[in-house]
Amino acid sequence: MTFARRLGCTSLPSTYIDDDIAITNSNKKDDHKHQNHSSKFLIFGQTTSCTSALILMIGATLMLMTISLIPKNFHPLFELPHQSQNLKLTYTAELAAKAVEPTVWTCGETDRHKQTAVVDPITNQRPFFAFVHVYKTGGSTVREFFREYAAVCKKSLALVAQCGYQPGDRRKGLLEDCKFLSCVNAPQSIERVNSTILHDNYDILGGHFIFGMADDIFSNATATPNYGNGAPQVRHMTFLRQPITRFVSHILYQQKQGNADKTDTVEETVEDIKKRIRSSREKGEYVSSSIYPIYDNLLTPEQHAMKYDQEQTTQEQQELVKVQLSIDNLLRYNAIVGMTETFSQSIQIFEHAMGQIVNSTRKEEEVQEMFSRYIGEKESKNGSKRNDISTGSVLKELNKDGEFMAIFREFVKYEQMIVDFAMDMHQKQYEAVKKGHFERYTLESSDMLYLDSVGM
Repeated sequence: MTFARRLGCTSLPSTYIDDDIAITNSNKKDDHKHQNHSSKFLIFGQTTSCTSALILMIGATLMLMTISLIPKNFHPLFELPHQSQNLKLTYTAELAAKAVEPTVWTCGETDRHKQTAVVDPITNQRPFFAFVHVYKTGGSTVREFFREYAAVCKKSLALVAQCGYQPGDRRKGLLEDCKFLSCVNAPQSIERVNSTILHDNYDILGGHFIFGMADDIFSNATATPNYGNGAPQVRHMTFLRQPITRFVSHILYQQKQGNADKTDTVEETVEDIKKRIRSSREKGEYVSSSIYPIYDNLLTPEQHAMKYDQEQTTQEQQELVKVQLSIDNLLRYNAIVGMTETFSQSIQIFEHAMGQIVNSTRKEEEVQEMFSRYIGEKESKNGSKRNDISTGSVLKELNKDGEFMAIFREFVKYEQMIVDFAMDMHQKQYEAVKKGHFERYTLESSDMLYLDSVGM
């Protein structure tokens, strides 16, 4: 049978579309062939057990050392080495290739037993993908993509939101607390999710949840992510976005939803943004004080529950800790990373990693058309644009004020650290896809899957 790798989605309720994205289609002509700061106080419960793996796997020199007794009622604190702010973890081409190695499942197979009988070569479990939607990163379009993909390929998708994300809620990380939004190809009577329900009924989980929530879906194995070696049992996927653009999009969206005073012109919007950011910086605040921070989704439940000594740690130190943990998690889970600024090549990465076998020529054509359409997307659903005021027009005006933009960059500098690392992961993963040195899958008449190694 013919082998093809493809993906897709249908529209969501308008109340759930929250992203406007100026997605660059600069890679449309690429190789896709469808036309054919130092933080002394780190509270971290898992890294110490993974240090050796990190050093061995990615050559980094991350070492965590305990410090003197901490005031009671606080979790243990750890000290990073001197000059740790200059420490750069390394994401290798080998890890990138492992992240995007194609899984094995059949697109269009309606027999649930046959669907779940295969084993993902990375997780050693049946294939399961968890798409972590970070606020204002284009996730609405990506969710649509997964809805369509599930419909076309007969996969079961669960979409969730509000997973303990109310201000001050420290329970973050309980699947049972998530609001069940909708599903594709699963019993309609299911109106909630937990690990058992997801294990028995679904292939893909998507929405505003956090890293680590899906670790116990496969209860027969303990999720011990360690930089691509002995990976978690669920493949994590996420999209990130340049912080300055994400903040502007957030302001426009809040105005559109009636949660912020509306401005009538681009110039008024620019002045409003400048006033907000200057006021925050005068108080020593960063972007996390004004918008759901990126690390809200990248920290695990245990990391969200960590406590900081407010007398001994500054906000900058706490921000840096969360940045380092977020980057560490991207590595530990070896997440598949998409970027809104390179949407086209992001979808190509997703397409490759999901590596499905298409069991008929007609199905292959259907999946190919779907992927080609998303790879050709110039922008996502414009959920933040207000009348004639768009993210792009506001950014263009802001960039005329170099003095302010320096303040803006300081405002978002910690998120920028995460995004810069994620972009490096993304680019290496895309390069791995272009090289194409992966296993090829064939479907035999006995309906058994065989892996024919071709250079891995």
